[in-house]
Amino acid sequence: MLQEISTALVVTDNINAIANLMLDLAVNYTEAEKGSLMLLNERDELTILAGRGVDPLFQKSYRAKIGEGIAGVVALNRTAVLVEDIANEAQFHGMTHDRYKTRSFISCPIVSKNKLLGVLNINDKLDGSPFTEDEFSLVKIIANQSAIALENAMLVNQLRYKAAELEGINRKLIESDMVKTEFITRVSHELRTPLNSIKGSVYYLQQSERLSHHEQLDFYDIISGETDKLTAIVENQLDFLRFEDETMIMNKTVVSLRDLLKEVVASKSLQILLSRKGIAVEVTSADDVPDIVGDRIRVVQFFMNMIEGLSHFLERGDTITVSVSENDQVDVAIRLPRRLPDNILPFLFSSNHLFQSDYPDEKLKLYLARKVVDLHRWDLTTDNAPSGMTVSLAIPKSARQKAKAVLTTTIDMFLEFIAEVLDLNTCSIMLCDEISGDLVIKSARGLDDFLIKQTRVRPGERIAGWVALEGKPLFIDDIETDPRFGRRSIPQYTTKSLISLPLKADDRVIGVLNLNNKRSSAPFTSHDFDIASRLGDRLSYFIERLQADEQREDDYRHLVTSLDSLITAEKRYHKKDPFLPELTAEIVRRLGMSEDVRRDALYASMIYDLGLVLLGDGTLNKKEALLPAERSTLRVHPFTTLGLLDSFEFSEEVKRGILHHHERFDGKGYPDGLAGEDIPLVSRVLAVVDSYCALTSNRPYRSGVRSGEAIKQLEKGAGTFYDPRIVAVLATIINGPRKEEKAPAPVKIKRLRRVSSISHRGSAC
Repeated sequence: MLQEISTALVVTDNINAIANLMLDLAVNYTEAEKGSLMLLNERDELTILAGRGVDPLFQKSYRAKIGEGIAGVVALNRTAVLVEDIANEAQFHGMTHDRYKTRSFISCPIVSKNKLLGVLNINDKLDGSPFTEDEFSLVKIIANQSAIALENAMLVNQLRYKAAELEGINRKLIESDMVKTEFITRVSHELRTPLNSIKGSVYYLQQSERLSHHEQLDFYDIISGETDKLTAIVENQLDFLRFEDETMIMNKTVVSLRDLLKEVVASKSLQILLSRKGIAVEVTSADDVPDIVGDRIRVVQFFMNMIEGLSHFLERGDTITVSVSENDQVDVAIRLPRRLPDNILPFLFSSNHLFQSDYPDEKLKLYLARKVVDLHRWDLTTDNAPSGMTVSLAIPKSARQKAKAVLTTTIDMFLEFIAEVLDLNTCSIMLCDEISGDLVIKSARGLDDFLIKQTRVRPGERIAGWVALEGKPLFIDDIETDPRFGRRSIPQYTTKSLISLPLKADDRVIGVLNLNNKRSSAPFTSHDFDIASRLGDRLSYFIERLQADEQREDDYRHLVTSLDSLITAEKRYHKKDPFLPELTAEIVRRLGMSEDVRRDALYASMIYDLGLVLLGDGTLNKKEALLPAERSTLRVHPFTTLGLLDSFEFSEEVKRGILHHHERFDGKGYPDGLAGEDIPLVSRVLAVVDSYCALTSNRPYRSGVRSGEAIKQLEKGAGTFYDPRIVAVLATIINGPRKEEKAPAPVKIKRLRRVSSISHRGSAC
């Protein structure tokens, strides 16, 4: 078992994969029927990350405070317990255990460096007997090792979140540079005329000795007037830089004020400035203060400018205190130990005479800080008392704003996932404006930034507007010959075919998904349309959940990191040969299943083994035989796949199809040992197609076999590994019907040269 644990510790840094690996080890070694691994969330609630024999709906909705229920008591006491009969345990008296068959269980806290991470629970031995002391010792070892692996994975998760955040900031800085270039161009144009007028007036005053007093006054008036224009231009340009196009400048996300203030105070430039002046900054924040919504870069600028601007008026030894608390809104108070001069406060509210006063740099910083407040529509007030000055900032708490901010961040990630699945260069997501109803582009790939920001489409206009108005999908083979939208194809599109799908919530169109250029420049196929339709349904569900405020406060960060893991997995996913999904869809069609089942099977065949990618190439590409520990590691990949899809996959049929694609027809497969017709149809089809494609592909440890030989091997496994009926259908598709059979209508399946750079150890063969 220690060998298996050591293998599991180094095979992945994905939290979901580690939780399932450790839970599997505990369940298998104790021969238990049920178990769960719970993690502590940011609200100090226990949630179920991985479960065996646990109802999926219960697993998803379960929340327990420390001290509540059996697991909550174990978490509170941080002491592992072995219970042979719960009726005899005083500490659990009155606690229900009705979801379980037996009265015996093991529950162990997962603790790392005196920090509680979660709880590992094992219930219901298969033979109905109580758990033993040896099994208790094994589960405690697994819980301790889980703590190490999970803490490391959490650190990696934080790094990934920060990396994604930094990537967004870098992108923002690039956009900012572009705005600054436009700003400089505009300033140079605006300043040229008044500067030339002033220069000309000065020249005539210097060169003309005989000018009358009245004529001199005229030139002085010109200089004075043009100087006023220059001042107005500079102030207007400052406003332009901050406000002219908020959609280009603002990038609202969910921001942790506690984390942000730590970064601000720790910034080297601020530390150097304050140490030079002998001024200190102290930050206090309540632990339960909710995150806010704002442009992270702008919020950092607010605190930097405010602290730097105010520090100029303090004396050596003074301390600036910044406190954050929660009331009806999030309140930020910046307190100074002394009163500020009365002539300073107006610059927190106005830019008048900004450049015609003492200390213009400090006053400019206060003015720019105020602009950030205005940009976010927050409320800023000041209290300049004899005992000191306080700048108060009131930030509204809005679940809807947070949902919008998270949607802005995650919708880009979702579109990237769609682009990877369908191999696209150009695609976009348009959402309906809440006020006008017009479609605006919220995320895009392969489109010009200017086009993205300027495009507004009314319902009924153009292709996307037609889709939004009619609420029907469009699959156009050739835009130039389509009678509804016949027009020349735009040069930026490499193919004349396109797909446009309505995004719906409660039968109401909320947006449109547009798909254009495939990376291969090939036209879209009917299979592309079917897969895109399923992805569009998931995107609609994802957007609807966010807009309905169903996400909890602590779910937002998890949502971003899980989507990041999903995209990383999809980019590395090796099962992108179109032959596999085509074969899957054709088998389901020949079995006489409905269109919905066929589309579900087609969609599932594109993503069913994504979880394998999280287990690393070392195991997948290993040339020699796998060790038992490595085989155990591979067995959890259906659970890790579902973990990757958790944020948007709503179909229980698809989930079950993915989860059980390694069950055997004779009941000796995993994870649940289902047999025969109890195995979902999609799972049975995937098992056969997956094995066929694995057999005919080259692997690091063997060469692929011919189609005929692969079919023979599958036929040998029919009835034990595979559903005999599905094997027979596959043989008919590959070899053609036997002479005594009536040939079905011909179906064109494009056979492609199959190359696999990464082996698939998880196949049923």
